[in-house]
Amino acid sequence: MKKWISSAVIYQVNLRSLAAREPRNAIEAAREKQSRQSPLAYLTQQLPVIKKLGANVIYLMPPYPMGILGRKGIGSPYSIRDFRAVDPEHGTLDDLADLVRRAHRMRLKVILDITPNHTSRDHVWMSFRPEYYVKNPDGSVFFDCDWSDTAKLDYTNPALRREMIEVYHYWLSFLGAQPNGGFDGVDGFRLDMAHFINDRSFWSEATADLRARHADRELLFLAECYGTQNNLDLFARGINAAYDDDFYKVCQYLYAVTESGSSDILPSPDAKSNNDFLDKYEAFRAGGIATAFETAILNYESILPPAEDAPRLARYTDNHDEGRGLFRFGEGAVRAVNQLIFLSSHCIPFLLTGEEFGALNRPSIHGRLHACDKGRRLLRDGKVFNEEGIEFEGNLFARGYEARQEWYEFFRGLIHLRLKTRELTHGRFLLLNAGENCEADCKTVIAFERQLRRSTVRCAINLGPKPKELKNAPLFAGELLYGGLQGDTLPAFSSIVVRTP
Repeated sequence: MKKWISSAVIYQVNLRSLAAREPRNAIEAAREKQSRQSPLAYLTQQLPVIKKLGANVIYLMPPYPMGILGRKGIGSPYSIRDFRAVDPEHGTLDDLADLVRRAHRMRLKVILDITPNHTSRDHVWMSFRPEYYVKNPDGSVFFDCDWSDTAKLDYTNPALRREMIEVYHYWLSFLGAQPNGGFDGVDGFRLDMAHFINDRSFWSEATADLRARHADRELLFLAECYGTQNNLDLFARGINAAYDDDFYKVCQYLYAVTESGSSDILPSPDAKSNNDFLDKYEAFRAGGIATAFETAILNYESILPPAEDAPRLARYTDNHDEGRGLFRFGEGAVRAVNQLIFLSSHCIPFLLTGEEFGALNRPSIHGRLHACDKGRRLLRDGKVFNEEGIEFEGNLFARGYEARQEWYEFFRGLIHLRLKTRELTHGRFLLLNAGENCEADCKTVIAFERQLRRSTVRCAINLGPKPKELKNAPLFAGELLYGGLQGDTLPAFSSIVVRTP
């Protein structure tokens, strides 16, 4: 069985956003012709573009038919009416099959987003299998949070558990049997709110069953999950990857943005009120933003084994739920944190469509155009203002061709650095002291080494807006792989990566 997860770089695709090809101006609108190509077919045609970037895992947001009953706005892909079909908005089942086949020929993997916690309110099970659902005391169907277009599934029901396992098996094998006797299909799943289901023992049963039936393949089960203890619980149940929300929360709570788009370090007043974030906040107070990130990393490094098949953390500055890092945290923070992500251990780097061109808007989930709650803290004339985020169906990239190309080369460079440097995908992690010349509570430089057999790569990332002199700069002598020092100084929001002699 060929292993691929340890070297995965995920490219998340919002089909609505990717295929948004509306006219840019009235002249184009006057000449417009109706497109006969589905979003899935368009993506299939453009797979070489994604491969050139270097990403090797295509993650599709849910392509299934969307619910109509109780629909919000233009319909949410996370309100699913049929787990075994494709929404006509995205294309056909044949389109999806063509996409997966071509991706596999190009040595790309494909994972599908799915919602184990709930269905739409008009899923066929609502009528024919009402016992599959959690009920309110009055007998009505329950839904979590404000997801009024959904209905929560009941995993205390053995029949539902079997049915959901068969849904996963269907997609893992929907391309049919192969000459070796196995099945071909998608390569895994992103599991929406995996920790929310009402009986997590299901994951032990499901992952064991599916791995036994597809023993010739490595499968990715990537949980959307929040909180370190929730992640560790799912890892113990057979899930082999989960969101590292701590990385994003450090950005959200500790970075603010100037009107020019620059990043600055400024803790949010509500940083200390989130219990899951409290250890990172206290680390920040004592040792600066570098220590906050160190804490986030060590929470897992101290527990997870160094083995190739150990669980992984998906780390990101953009995803479809949270909004765009460039808008929320500024250019410097996005550059520095992504450098940290691509150099980190137990990590699966994660990009959202358009991030590689400096995208600013959150792609549409429910509506074509409106404000959303994923805003930012804006610094203006020494004061802090809260500004709402933006969600719309198209794409708002960095302004100007040169700026867009600069972002593209930044991400392409990081991807290729990670994939050609095995120490970064397979090496052990050990923190280093870079000897940052500053007060303890102002540290912005995180340094570590990645060891693989007799080879060592050393890394330092400056997560702050000021250059930092390193007393231990000789640690970073050797073959320069990325970035660099200016004398003994690491510039703001930059990094150095060397292979030691």
